[in-house]
Amino acid sequence: MTAHTITNENYGEALDAIRDILLLYVDMAESYSGFGHATDVNVRFDPLKFVDAELINPPGYAPLVDIAFLRTGSAVAILCSLYDEWCEFEAVVGQQFKDAIQAGRLRLVPDIDRVAREALERGDMRLEDPWFDEAVEPIYQRHVVGYFEALSKMHRREGGDGHLAK
Repeated sequence: MTAHTITNENYGEALDAIRDILLLYVDMAESYSGFGHATDVNVRFDPLKFVDAELINPPGYAPLVDIAFLRTGSAVAILCSLYDEWCEFEAVVGQQFKDAIQAGRLRLVPDIDRVAREALERGDMRLEDPWFDEAVEPIYQRHVVGYFEALSKMHRREGGDGHLAK
């Protein structure tokens, strides 16, 4: 399958996906301080469309979307779905994501790819087994908490350009 291409003509759907990712991150932070049951309930976009998407930006313009954030957030959404399966069924089968994971479509976010693959390999996991909770914690810290920490360090400088404080 060829990767979805984001262009000036269709970047609106990528912006909608980014809105869902932001809502997902907020829900993860507020509800569980990490991964939890049904955190993916508000994900309305297809994360497979954007997990390995390519961006074609008009020459001379700022990037249409933050492609790294879009890819990572899509991978987080997929992992949330796997985690939700585990919470509900004490098993991870991958349903609509198994083929994509096995085909390497999460490769652009290696830590999530590794955990998703292992969760599929493990399949049945009792809720008392700490592996999945321990495996997703550093992912939550790196991608979700890290995103909010970076935002918290942004400030306005003379001239109006936002930047990360060093």
